[in-house]
Formats: sequence, structure tokens, C-alpha cells
Amino acid sequence: MRHSTPQTAAKKQTGSALVVAIFVIVVLGLLVSVLSKLVRTSSDSVTVEVLGSRAFMAAQAGLQRSMVELFPLSQADPAGCSEVDSSPRNYSDGGLAQCRSTVSCREFHYTANDTHYRLESVGQCEAGNTTTTRKLAIEARTLQ
Repeated sequence: MRHSTPQTAAKKQTGSALVVAIFVIVVLGLLVSVLSKLVRTSSDSVTVEVLGSRAFMAAQAGLQRSMVELFPLSQADPAGCSEVDSSPRNYSDGGLAQCRSTVSCREFHYTANDTHYRLESVGQCEAGNTTTTRKLAIEARTLQ
């Protein structure tokens, strides 16, 4: 039986460190790639969530403003849907910058003295190539 000497054993292992080093580099490269994609996806998710909240607030602001136009404090009777501004409202400063809301109003007459109003507001916010939209509705009626 032949035993290998330390010199012949070293010659047999020549290049194995290179294979191990390449393997480690490839594994670390894949790990960095996966973590990078995970961070990017998480960042996109947070962006959509924040823009969604801002779009919700823009829609809500549009509804509140339209309710003031529909039921002005200076009048006893509602002004009607004809007084509700349905053009898009752009917000240029504060927390709603780069957002807008569009409100629509419909009247329903069930009896001569009973009028129902349905206001729908669509809030939309943009940041870069990401756009989010939220839609809210509210119903009100006259009491006579």
C-alpha cells in the first residue's frame, strides 16, 4: 500500500482554493442580487401606500368642499347639484401636492319634498411614473 507524502497531497489539491473562492463569490453575488430586489420592491410598496393615502385624502377634501357648496351655511335650503363645482381641483402645496380631486353630483327626487344627493369624488396622486386613485361617495338628503 502506498501512502502519499505531504508534497504529493499538496499537488493534488492545487487549484481547489480557486474553485472554493469562485463558489463563494457566486453565492455572495446571488445573495446581494436577491436582497437588492427585495429592498427595491419594499420601497415601491411604501411609495404606493403613501400615494394611496394621499389620494384618499384628496378625494375626501373634494367631498368636503362639495358638501359646503351643496349645503351653504348662508342658506336654509340646499343649493343643488348645479352649484357643485365638478371641474378637477388641483392641489399644489402641502401634503396633497401633485394630487387632484374630481367630484360629481346627482340628484334624486323621490317625492316633491324629498331630494337625495349623491356626491362621488375621485382623488388621484402622481409621483414619477406611479399614479394612485381612490374613489369615495357620500349621500345626503333634505329634511322638509
